[in-house]
Amino acid sequence: MRFVCSVLLTCLLVAWPLTLPQAARDTLSIPKSDSGLQLLVLEAPGCIYCKIFRRDVMPTYQASRRAKRIPMRFIDLNDIDEKAMGFTAPVTIVPTVILMQENAEVGRIPGYVGPENFYHSVNYLLARIFEDDDENY
Repeated sequence: MRFVCSVLLTCLLVAWPLTLPQAARDTLSIPKSDSGLQLLVLEAPGCIYCKIFRRDVMPTYQASRRAKRIPMRFIDLNDIDEKAMGFTAPVTIVPTVILMQENAEVGRIPGYVGPENFYHSVNYLLARIFEDDDENY
C-alpha cells in the first residue's frame, strides 16, 4: 500500500506543471519588464468578474503601447503566498489588480470597476510614480 501511495505521489508531482490553472500558466509566459513595473491581476477559479475583466479589459490593455513597458500578469490567488509576494495588505476581493515595482506593491485596484474606471485608476497609480511624465509610461 505504501508503495502504491508513493508511486501516485511521484506521478502527481511530475504532472503538476501540466495541471496548473490557466492563470498560473499565463504568468509563466510573460517576460519581466525593463521598467521593473508590472500589473498583477489576482483572480480565483469560478470568479465571474475575473472572466469579465479578461473579456473587457485584457485585450485592449495588451494591445496598448503601455503593455510593452508594464506587462499584465494573471495569477490565481490560491497559488501564491501573499506575504512572500510583497503585498502591503491581504487580497480580500477578486479580481484585484496590483501595481508592482521591483517586487514591491505600489498600489492596487480592488474588484472589477469596468474598463474606463480601470484605465483611470491605472493612470492615477502611474502618475504617482512618474509625477505626470508621460514619456516614462
